[in-house]
Amino acid sequence: MKISKRPSTLFEIAERSHSKEAFGYELADFEHEIARATSRRELSEAIQQEPPPLAGRFDDGAVADTWLAALAELLAAHYGLKYPDWIWKSDRFLTEPHIHDAHSKKLKVWHILKSATAFSRRNYFVDYQLPAIQLRRGRPRLSEAHKRKMNRQRVARYRAKIEGSLR
Repeated sequence: MKISKRPSTLFEIAERSHSKEAFGYELADFEHEIARATSRRELSEAIQQEPPPLAGRFDDGAVADTWLAALAELLAAHYGLKYPDWIWKSDRFLTEPHIHDAHSKKLKVWHILKSATAFSRRNYFVDYQLPAIQLRRGRPRLSEAHKRKMNRQRVARYRAKIEGSLR
């Protein structure tokens, strides 16, 4: 069994999605990953690259394309980021209204009333809340790979110093 890293960008979600179910799983993983973001730079990097279109890849692929654009717009608006240009393309908008997971008339009305503007302007109606993201002041967190690299360099300098003093 192959274990893969969670997607950290909208591009990675689209790249990995081969079905409607896979899209849902990747989107949920992205939400968990993006909740760990601590800077606007990280959030901006997560939404800037245009995801490949999903419309021809599986049923409701156009809905998935719309979802990604609306999510990017929502994140940009909420956290004061630069809006990516790709979210305004015509293939990121639905031509027919789509109400997410509406099993009853009351639920349909609920989704229509509670839908965020980023979704409703795209003819997609869903009651969606952004994941809780706690941005913090100061320097952004360093990646584990960067920390390991710096530690290797520090150890190498120490060993060179010790070897020089033993001679």
